[in-house]
Amino acid sequence: MSIINLNLYINILILISSFSNSFSKKNIMNLNGKEVDKEIKKASQSNYKLFIVFYLKKCQYCDIVLKTLKTQIIKNFEDEDEISFGTINLSNQNNVWLGLRFNVTRISYIILIENNKIYKFQKTFEEKEVIQFINEEKNIEDAFDIPKEITLFSKLKAALNELSSKIERFLEMYGVNKKWSKIISYLSIIFVITSFIYLESKLIDSCKNSCKKKNVNESIKEEKNENKKDDKEKIKKD
Repeated sequence: MSIINLNLYINILILISSFSNSFSKKNIMNLNGKEVDKEIKKASQSNYKLFIVFYLKKCQYCDIVLKTLKTQIIKNFEDEDEISFGTINLSNQNNVWLGLRFNVTRISYIILIENNKIYKFQKTFEEKEVIQFINEEKNIEDAFDIPKEITLFSKLKAALNELSSKIERFLEMYGVNKKWSKIISYLSIIFVITSFIYLESKLIDSCKNSCKKKNVNESIKEEKNENKKDDKEKIKKD
């Protein structure tokens, strides 16, 4: 083998190894509500960590964070089974409630779940800082409790509270005092809910009536058709 061919062979090997090292064998999970709770259960066990990045689709800083996570950070934990990495896309409407549940106040929002507690990452998203954050011994005073899953009732409650606060602010703009604005807002919500229930019941009744009429008309048509058949048969016999 000539020196030129040997050098070429070495260069090809270097390129292949550098290309393969740029991709990690460890997967980053795209999490939704059910998957988050499944992973949280794992994180409640000892010696297991869950690293989550909340992001928005059209966010340049989020793109930098995700790229750094995929190409630099995750490769440092390839052989470790005690940690998982996940992302939650808050641009997806199905994940909006996860943002409320975890009290996401900025983007990108990064947390580590460890020993059934949440720790927030609040430094610049660089390889060295993130690795140190994951590996360091945590101060329990910096920890937050894991919020419970948002149920349908709590979603409804949050929506009603938001509507109530908007009505209150609107009334206060026109000089209504805080006490009365709160009472009026609650009465307005009760009126809206009862109106919705009334309209829905009326809609259901009208659908039932239309279905009954349709069934009656169909039965009348069938009777007429049968009578016509009978008349034709009589004419044939005559």
